[in-house]
Amino acid sequence: MMGDDIRHITYSEEEMTIVRNGTGAIRKVLERGSEEEKERLLFCLDRYLDPWFGYNLSYKEEIDRLLEEVIVTANTLGVKESALQLLTDYGEGNFEIIKENINRIESELMSEINYLLEMMM
Repeated sequence: MMGDDIRHITYSEEEMTIVRNGTGAIRKVLERGSEEEKERLLFCLDRYLDPWFGYNLSYKEEIDRLLEEVIVTANTLGVKESALQLLTDYGEGNFEIIKENINRIESELMSEINYLLEMMM
């Protein structure tokens, strides 16, 4: 993000409930929600994925796959950047969805994508 493009994103108990309700609820927002709803949920996910907060979601691997799907499907660049940041910070696994769909990823994201894939080697 450059220049005067400042975003203010917050989340509420609503987003926290979505995360606690599991991947079905998360998927619903990430597939059908507005850009603002997706951004709020992704920001909230940071709380649940960051080890500092002490949450240990049993469905973390599924969340990682959902984040990969966000990056390779029709979403705004901002939403994709937020999902990619979560994967870079907390993601685990081999990122097969990203690898299989690398040609669908915007060039603006490729340096971070390459970093993510190299980091997991």
